[in-house]
Amino acid sequence: MRVLPIAALLVLAVGCSSTEDPPAAPPPRDGAPPASSGPSGPAGPRALASVDVDTRVKARLEVVGLNRHGGDHVLAQIRVTNNDTVDFDPLNHLADDTDATPDMDRAGGIFLLDAAARRVVKPLQGEDGCVCSVAESSLSSFLKPGEHETFFAVLPAPSGGARTATLLTPMSPPLPNIPISDAPPSGQGFPEPVGEVVSYPVDAHSEDDDSELRDDGEEVEVSLSADVLFATGSHALTAAAGDLIERTAGRIPGGAVKVEGHADSTGTAAVNTPLSRRRADAVAARLKSLLPGAAFTTEGFGSSRPLYPNTTPEGRRRNRRVTITFTRAEKPEPRPATTAPAAPAAPRDGFTLTVDPLVQVGGGLSLLTYALTNTGQSQVSLRRLTDDTERTWLKFRFWAAANAKLVDGDRRIPPARYLLGTPTQGWAQLCLCTKTSGIALGADRFAPAQTKHFWALVQTPSGPVTAEIADLPAAPVPQ
Repeated sequence: MRVLPIAALLVLAVGCSSTEDPPAAPPPRDGAPPASSGPSGPAGPRALASVDVDTRVKARLEVVGLNRHGGDHVLAQIRVTNNDTVDFDPLNHLADDTDATPDMDRAGGIFLLDAAARRVVKPLQGEDGCVCSVAESSLSSFLKPGEHETFFAVLPAPSGGARTATLLTPMSPPLPNIPISDAPPSGQGFPEPVGEVVSYPVDAHSEDDDSELRDDGEEVEVSLSADVLFATGSHALTAAAGDLIERTAGRIPGGAVKVEGHADSTGTAAVNTPLSRRRADAVAARLKSLLPGAAFTTEGFGSSRPLYPNTTPEGRRRNRRVTITFTRAEKPEPRPATTAPAAPAAPRDGFTLTVDPLVQVGGGLSLLTYALTNTGQSQVSLRRLTDDTERTWLKFRFWAAANAKLVDGDRRIPPARYLLGTPTQGWAQLCLCTKTSGIALGADRFAPAQTKHFWALVQTPSGPVTAEIADLPAAPVPQ
């Protein structure tokens, strides 16, 4: 194991909340990406979970250790086997590509999904970089076909004393619901868990043209479009506001309800803040007439809490909103693990789409995986996988298969995102889905008869849904 000593830094706290552990992931069909339990191929520790990668390089990733390490931390060990026909450097594919200048010699891209806190957590950050594996030299980490190497990262433990965790890497689908061992990690020379904690909030929601809904299994947040509720500069409800507010009232079981007004960055705080408060008061008053037993509080935040970049008309439209937050009447029953077959393939434009059952990972999030096969006679790129709206503000290295969603009636469930930056600097909203550029350049390029597997983390739907990938025909998601 290659280790670089890490200097001490103050350890910062990560937000905590309690959660129940999600059910274990089901075993995948042959060649599919969802994680599965079972013995590993190479000699060494037994794999807790494994996943086959085929979008850019062919490799197998196996979690061979996830252990408590120094109290409030875990040490993850991931074994990478080169199943390709050419050499490749796994550290190039495990680097932290959220950094402006990623260190391609470190396994800094091994992240942990803290589902209870709805955050993506990086390895601890020391003075010289992440507390993680580092290459001894520029060529030392290259793997020849059939070779394997194990890499580690020290991460904050998930919130609420969770007994399982989901690991994320830049080169693979998430490895969900891995059991955390209280035993010391196997191996020697691991650094102490000392460093700065860095994490990013996760935004997972469903939407229609007039509203967005976020549901973490405990609390529901409904954001209503201010453009539907009000005329420009006004806090008087429009005629169209009635139906929208009534539909929202039907979701609220009573109890405590928060109503918050928000604006885009147009105008000044002196105008936006009081206007957003008056709009929140107007919506709360209408809701109170429908729900007289509920207790309402209101507040206006002006433009201080954007959900989207204010640099585009669509971002500004979505930031003009009134948000209603309340506690669920009941926690949703977790879906049992299932081994149902994948949905039948749907042919279109030389491609077939096959969708796997969803895997719950906790915190109201689920893992969607699907396969695309080129049924044509020539190599082709499916550029439609990258949502055109993403291209307008994401850097090239962050392009991803964001043009995927679940559909539940008139509601759409897009891939979740994690948010970098600050409200004043502007968010960088990165899709929690398969990357198609950067180090995964060419991931959307298919040879004749080639199948590639893709993934996205999504808000868990409440019932049966279909999957819409690019502009291919919708396919049912198996239950």
